Amino acid sequence: MYSTMEYYEDIFPYLYINMVKVGELSGNLTTALEQAVQYLEETDNINRTLRGILIPNIAQFAFLFLMLIIGTIVALPAISNLYETMGSSATLPAISIWFSNVVNWIIAYWYIPTVFIGGVIAAIIWYVNTSKGKYNFHYFKYTMPIFGQLIFAIDFSRVMRAMLLNLKNGMRIQDALDVGKNVTKNLVMLSIMEASINNILIGQSWIEPFERSKLASPMMTEMLKIGMSTDLSEMMEKLVEYMQIDIDNLLNKTMKALPQIVYILVGIILIFFVLVVLVPCLEVYMGGWLLSAYGLN
Repeated sequence: MYSTMEYYEDIFPYLYINMVKVGELSGNLTTALEQAVQYLEETDNINRTLRGILIPNIAQFAFLFLMLIIGTIVALPAISNLYETMGSSATLPAISIWFSNVVNWIIAYWYIPTVFIGGVIAAIIWYVNTSKGKYNFHYFKYTMPIFGQLIFAIDFSRVMRAMLLNLKNGMRIQDALDVGKNVTKNLVMLSIMEASINNILIGQSWIEPFERSKLASPMMTEMLKIGMSTDLSEMMEKLVEYMQIDIDNLLNKTMKALPQIVYILVGIILIFFVLVVLVPCLEVYMGGWLLSAYGLN
């Protein structure tokens, strides 16, 4: 079944296909399908929540930034011309003059920032497509602020679930690792699992690479060690339950932190808009500049 689904990988998600593969190879297809459906539902819920947080705030940020640019191009020159026409000695605030100069320079020499930004993007894309760059990018996914811990916890939980299906069917740990690694595309996780398999071949602990990576928490590795001394399948079931609770907690923390970060960014651009555009407009409205225009100041 999974080999047929691979021909339609543009329709079936990679993880879904490999969950089916794990289910077929382990003889627990029903459980694997249940996990795959759960994965799709959880992913859809997370995406809906993220869209609900990000889209309105990004739209607000874009609107304020557009108003800032339009105000700088249209309003500030009009105010400056008004001062000159009336013979007033009033001037625009220093921050308004500075930002106006920056915008005018970008308009006049637009090709310089365009080439620079395009070059940076091209360099990043090229680096990420190299072997070392792809590995470092995947490592960044696990260590980046806000989302890093959550992404690693989700990947680690999926790997443990896949291994558990295989262990329940009587597979050796080495084979369970080899089959279970199919549920992730992250090169860091894959390298850890390959190191675990190699450790088994030379008679060392397969848990040690997870511990050495510093990505798995001490609780995760200790539970696996206890499982090796008692009943690994039973302990991995408890680990999967613990991981689900941990993922829920991390997800809640992320959803609470993300709006605050977006609000800070919107607040910064709003303050900048007020200082650069609204303050000069308010000064014109208040009319204090007329005093110097009529020689009363």
